[in-house]
Amino acid sequence: MDILSLFKIGETVLVEYSGTSRVEALFYNLIARAGLPVLVDDIFDTYYEFYVRLKVAGFDVTPLEDAMVVKMGGSRRIGNVVGELNISKYVISEQEYATIIEKIKKDKPFLNLVLGIHKLIILGSILENMNVVKMVSSYVGRKERVAFYFINKGVVNKHSPPILDLLEEVATSVLEVTERGVIIKKAINKEIIGEVIPL
Repeated sequence: MDILSLFKIGETVLVEYSGTSRVEALFYNLIARAGLPVLVDDIFDTYYEFYVRLKVAGFDVTPLEDAMVVKMGGSRRIGNVVGELNISKYVISEQEYATIIEKIKKDKPFLNLVLGIHKLIILGSILENMNVVKMVSSYVGRKERVAFYFINKGVVNKHSPPILDLLEEVATSVLEVTERGVIIKKAINKEIIGEVIPL
């Protein structure tokens, strides 16, 4: 199934996973079948980690190498890096990020895949983490993109459980990657809530 077809332009989808799940398979499904320009927000080299695991598993990683990338911390470069942001006190500058988005934005909407947000959360204070939630919330409903935020649920639950609850609240949809497949926990279309999509 084409998972992307279940969601509308303007949506913010939270993708929760554990350290033992094969979340990169869902990521690959999205990036390889996008049919839209792809922008990856790479926080602390998480994109490289996904890339290596997919390559070792035998996937054709060409779609990952062709994607536009905004680097946020880290040093390993995969894809077409269109912008780099310094992470100051574990906070991303909204203004600098918006400037990069304006440069790459065309008439056609794009798919925005955000990797490594949990790494910001475990390094941040309560106030800094609230700023992360605020930034995610400010992009909900933007007609130029559909966004998927990939977050390691176990990491966040051990460090800052309320932040996960807040992110689930601001997201339009919530998915959880499990051994059985991708469970739809929250969605605008109520008819698909509870469905399990095989990876």
